[in-house]
Amino acid sequence: MKRVQLSRAAAADLEEIDDYTTKHFGIAQAIKTAAAFERALVSLAERPRAGRLNKEHSPPGRPLRFRVVMSSFVIVYEPSEAGIRVARVLHGAQFLQAELEREPGEDR
Repeated sequence: MKRVQLSRAAAADLEEIDDYTTKHFGIAQAIKTAAAFERALVSLAERPRAGRLNKEHSPPGRPLRFRVVMSSFVIVYEPSEAGIRVARVLHGAQFLQAELEREPGEDR
């Protein structure tokens, strides 16, 4: 089985999404959302080239891939020998470049 490695920022993103979903839509929806992310991450680890390569939003020498999940979220990741390394998990309405440059916990 391939491995999913979350960056500190990606782990914080998923926690933030879970908190928001629980608060606004309830625990049942939060559980469904978490399960959908889990399925998507496992699938990407198994097929790391499935996401769209986006050099425009990638740091030099580190091409990132982007995969839309549940029509609203973007998983930003890079393939690794063991599977994938997830850089961020963002809502599609967020300004991707600014969020990719922002440190976790930094004010928006």
